[in-house]
Order: sequence, then C-alpha cells, then structure tokens
Amino acid sequence: MSLDARGEASARQGARLYWEDFRAGEAVGFGHARASAADIAAFAREFDPAPADPADAAAAKLAAGGLVASDWHACAMLMRMMCDDYLCDAAGAGAPGVEHVKWFGWVRQGDELRVRRTPLETRASRSRPRIGIVRMLLEVFNQRDEAVLSWLPVQLFDRREPDAEAPPPAKIAAGNSAEPAPRPPAAPEGPGAPGWGAFEDIAIGDAARLGDHGFSRDAMLGFARRFNPQYFHADETAAAASLYGGLIASGWHTASVWNRLCVAHRMRRPAASAGRRAAVGPTIAVLDMKWPAPVRPGDTVSYAMRVCDKAESDAYPGFGVLTSHHQGVNQRGETVLSLMHETWVERRARAG
Repeated sequence: MSLDARGEASARQGARLYWEDFRAGEAVGFGHARASAADIAAFAREFDPAPADPADAAAAKLAAGGLVASDWHACAMLMRMMCDDYLCDAAGAGAPGVEHVKWFGWVRQGDELRVRRTPLETRASRSRPRIGIVRMLLEVFNQRDEAVLSWLPVQLFDRREPDAEAPPPAKIAAGNSAEPAPRPPAAPEGPGAPGWGAFEDIAIGDAARLGDHGFSRDAMLGFARRFNPQYFHADETAAAASLYGGLIASGWHTASVWNRLCVAHRMRRPAASAGRRAAVGPTIAVLDMKWPAPVRPGDTVSYAMRVCDKAESDAYPGFGVLTSHHQGVNQRGETVLSLMHETWVERRARAG
C-alpha cells in the first residue's frame, strides 16, 4: 500500500524522518511494552480464543509454559512500538508486505519488550522518484535479552529531496549473528487418536474455507488506536486525503481476524472417538505476507487456506512441518491478505 500525490502533503506535514534517515546497517534500539495479564486476555478473547477441547488446551499450556500472549498480540505490540518510535513521525508511504514473521519464544505475562531495527537494504524507487524503499529487520527482545520475534517488512518512505540524484542502493547481510531456533513443538502426553488429523493424514492440496468477517468502522478505529495509529488507519479526515480516499483497516487487524478464524476452524473439528487428536503448533513462521488491496469499513472478507507442502523434521521426529497458503478476499473479489504459514503438526506414531 502506498500514497500518491493526494496524500503526500498529509504524510510530509510535520515529518522528521525521511528515507535518507535510514542507513543500511545502522541499528537503533527503541520501544518499551509490558505484557499484562489483562491485555493478554483481552486480545485473546477477540483474536485468539483458547481451545475448547481440553487436549488442545493442555498442548498449548505445555508448549508455552503458562499464560502467554497470542502470537498476533505480540505482533500488534511491535506495531505500536514502531508507530510510537518512528512511523508516526515519518513521511511514511506504507508497506506493501512483510517478507517474514518468525517466532523464537513466547511473550509471557509480565514480560517487558524492546525492539532493535536494522535497515538491511535501502534504494530509491525507479518508477516513483519521490519514494525510497527500506527492507527493515525488526527484532523483539524481552527483559532477559531473549529474542522472541522478528519481522522483515518492506517499508516505503518519502525522499527528503525527491528531485535530487538518488544515492546508490546500499545492502548488508541479514544480521551479525545466527538466527535463533524456532520454538519447538509440544503435545500433551497420553494416548492419541490414531489416523485422525495427524501429519500423515494431511495431503498437499487439501483446502478449507475458514469463514467470513465483516469489518466495521468502529472496530477498525479501535484496533488502530490501540496498535497502529497511522493516520490512514486512525484518522478519518486525514485518511480521506490519501490514496485510499478514506479509512482503511490496519493490515495487522486483517491478519489478527484471520488468526481467530484459523483457531475457530480447528475448534470445529469433531471430537476424537478415543484418546486425543494430533497436536498442531506452535506456528514457526509466516512468510510473504501481503496486503494487495485495503479493507474498508463495511467490507466482508472471506478467508480460506490450502496445504502447499509437507516436510519431515530430523530435529523433532515426532512432528512434521506443514506449509499452507492463506488468503482473504473481499466481497468485490479483491485479495486483501495473502500469506504462507508454517507450523508443526504431530505425527501419527506420536499421537497414536
């Protein structure tokens, strides 16, 4: 998503940061957010409800080790820290997508989070000279200096001097240290339900309709004011002057609704006749997440998924990695969300 000339004045007014201010390799620490029990519960009720099945709930508790924030709550907290640190003070032109979202740990009740941002690549747009492009690595750490989450979005910013000759592109490697390992899979102990819902039973090409969601003006404003108060999400008057011509939902609102429908889809599975079902999760990563079209007040988005790939795990032989493509489409047939999702799924030998 980006702004055109109609939104340029609004984006530039009062801005203190432009594309030139983001230099490849220059790491900056920022932000502070505390994960309270009340906030964790409030977000979960709306976007990540607890599994109704006791076996699923036991698996989640065992994997996480207690009360933890939804993965998408952690993303929303990061988005808010970004807005408070630089996005709302920048001549920002939006973000067409995120190359990856990876989770390395859990955000637990009482954790205090901070962020490090490192531009990995900066270059001027060839087709739109006033725009500069930044591939920004964002890493989230808790008070124990443990990495819990990382994003790699492609962010667009206005150039301070769009008529001047652009500097050459700059690029660095993805980081100075090895990336942390993903969270391990976990499942409750005890007898399982052989042959039902296990890794072996899922076929490439399997598809499912996850459900529909209507986006209201009030819900969009509520989410934006809590987590993503950029003007085109949180200010109707300013949004009307942008390319969008009005208020649009935060992409993380669109994704959080998708997560709720994924959870609800899993909870609709029929109870196993004996024992327990195969465990799913936690999520390893979301890749190539894009928002091709904006979500507007009154839109209804239909979400669906399709299994794309399966892989065995040498590190965790009791589990496999399932990759699926997820998509949200509005009532006009426009894709508003597209992503690849990687998660652990328990194998039959362990579940049985």
